[in-house]
Amino acid sequence: MQLAAALACVALLLPAPVLAQRNDNDFTPLGSRIKRDRQFPLSLPTRFSRDQTNAVNRARSKTMMHQFSNCVYKRSKDDALDLLDKTDFGFVAFEQIKLSTDRALKIYGFSDCLSRVASANNSGVALRFNASALRQWLVQEAYFDHYADGPGWVKPGNVVKARSYVLSAENPAVHGAMDFADCTVAADPYSADFFFRTPAGAADEKKALQGLMPVLGPCLPAGQQIEVTPQTLRIWLGEALWYAARNSAPADPDFSEVAP
Repeated sequence: MQLAAALACVALLLPAPVLAQRNDNDFTPLGSRIKRDRQFPLSLPTRFSRDQTNAVNRARSKTMMHQFSNCVYKRSKDDALDLLDKTDFGFVAFEQIKLSTDRALKIYGFSDCLSRVASANNSGVALRFNASALRQWLVQEAYFDHYADGPGWVKPGNVVKARSYVLSAENPAVHGAMDFADCTVAADPYSADFFFRTPAGAADEKKALQGLMPVLGPCLPAGQQIEVTPQTLRIWLGEALWYAARNSAPADPDFSEVAP
């Protein structure tokens, strides 16, 4: 038996044309003007109980993929967080941060973690080690390590700081993917978090995906459609959740004159 990095292959096709989410100014009941493009709704029900979150966390912890990525992350948390700070979603080659593949293999114990997971599960394991896969594993485990009990970082009305890209400032493909993911998380952070926690291919994943459907379409660029697998969506939302959790704060109202 092999441990595959891919998730379910069923594609999610969003209809076109759809209206993009508005990025203009909305008005609060107090008449203050706040940029709403990355703001959590002011009324934001939790939706998911502690028992539900604990259940999907336990189910995920039993998967071989989580056991492996957790091993890689825990090999050196300081190095893991440093790598996340020095890279972004456009991290595709270790040379971008002046790190050799051999050195990265040693730092994160790739071969040792594969062997440990294979031995613990009495199974063969096959995974590719590359820069983008490593960042994906580290984003996932860093997020769960910091927010094990759920998205307690979510505060209604908070605004997520606009991104800056340490590696991908000139890469529109990276910006487009992250804009879509950031929009989704801002619109419904609880559903995005719950989907991210579910084991790949499980019934809970499918239910969580259905819960996200109402916010996915409005986050697309106007007049476009996009085909996204659950694997791709999981990776993108993981990036957006990790970023939002560490870069959201109360809105700073602009009390300038409001048009009638």
